[in-house]
Amino acid sequence: MNLEEEFEQIKKKQDKTLALLEELRNGAVNNKDKIYDMADLEEKLHVSRRTLFKWKSEGKMNFSQIGKKLYVTEAELERFLEVNNQNNADYGRR
Repeated sequence: MNLEEEFEQIKKKQDKTLALLEELRNGAVNNKDKIYDMADLEEKLHVSRRTLFKWKSEGKMNFSQIGKKLYVTEAELERFLEVNNQNNADYGRR
C-alpha cells in the first residue's frame, strides 16, 4: 500500500467519525447518546466557558475529549443536573 492509499483510508475513517459525531450531536441515534460540545453547553446552561472549565477541573462534570474538542453526553448532563439541583424555594437564601 502506498502513501496515497493510506491517506485515503485515514480520510475515509475521519469522515466516518465526523459524521457519527454530527449524528450524536443532533440526537439522531438515541436521545441518551446525544452529545454536547462546549458551545452547546454554554447556550443550554446559560454559563460561560470559564464556568464549564471550572466544573471540569473540580470534577463536577465529566467531559470526553475527541481531538481538541470536549463533549458531554446527554446522560452525563442529566446526572450533573440531578446532583446539582437546587430547590427553587431555597435558591439564593442563606
